Amino acid sequence: MPSWTEGVSLTMRSPHSERWKEHSYLLLPLGFSAALGVFDLYSGAFATSPISLLLILAMLMVCLLALALRPGRSWFPLIMVTLSYEALAGPVDSIADTNKVVSLFDFDKTIWGFNLTGWVQSSLFSPPLTYATVFLYEMLIPLVVATSVIVWRSRNREFGKYVTAMLLTSYAAMVTFLLVPTAPPWFDGVAKNLIQATGINQAPTFLGPLASFLEPDKFAAFPSLHAAYTVICAYFLMKVDRRLGAVGMVIMGGTFFSTIYLGQHYLIDLIAGSAYAAVPCILSQRLQLFKAHENIRTKMLRRP
Repeated sequence: MPSWTEGVSLTMRSPHSERWKEHSYLLLPLGFSAALGVFDLYSGAFATSPISLLLILAMLMVCLLALALRPGRSWFPLIMVTLSYEALAGPVDSIADTNKVVSLFDFDKTIWGFNLTGWVQSSLFSPPLTYATVFLYEMLIPLVVATSVIVWRSRNREFGKYVTAMLLTSYAAMVTFLLVPTAPPWFDGVAKNLIQATGINQAPTFLGPLASFLEPDKFAAFPSLHAAYTVICAYFLMKVDRRLGAVGMVIMGGTFFSTIYLGQHYLIDLIAGSAYAAVPCILSQRLQLFKAHENIRTKMLRRP
């Protein structure tokens, strides 16, 4: 006969509480959407950037779909992260118009003793290196997509941890961007923006639209999401296969170098981005905001 405490335990494990726990990952995008909406209304960003309102509505729609649909739900959190980042452009630009953008140049120069970003760019500049680093810089989204697919197919149990790390890192970084917009080196005038430069420094024309899509917010320098995402990708690729992890490490190192060489980030931005990623990667091993449903391939492998 079950005891009173067992009855309480059974009551607490009701389907409603389990369903709420299953969708707890929605709290981050919903909270961010609400905060961004309030900020946009207060600052008047909706008037200057109507796309922000459309993106917030799109985030809310994706959240509703995540609640209603089971197939494909594994990809909704990553879609919401992308929409959230895109929605930042309007509000942060409105902050920039009031001259409240923070420059980290003096802080970065104090740490290293000289203008590290400018020195790397001027000392190593060459057109072939510029094209190579632009390619690495633009590979961020393809890398994230490829890592997502690899982790989902190869180590399904790790996919929930991967998504958790991506969510925690992304929204922590985006809150930082909103509270403290920071200027990249090229905006401070201590290095050139080789991605958008003219003449011999010009990046390949076909990469222009992609560059604009990946960097809708030019005042999101600290922390570097390029650094954060490549750290997360390398970490989880290593969990799937050491050879894939080695490839991820090489791409991570190349991306770190490219962000400095192209004048997009200070080294302190990369260190912060790595820290913003490392802590969630560790936390995701114990705290999972998102539990992935088994994919078809995993189920087939488990059949007797």
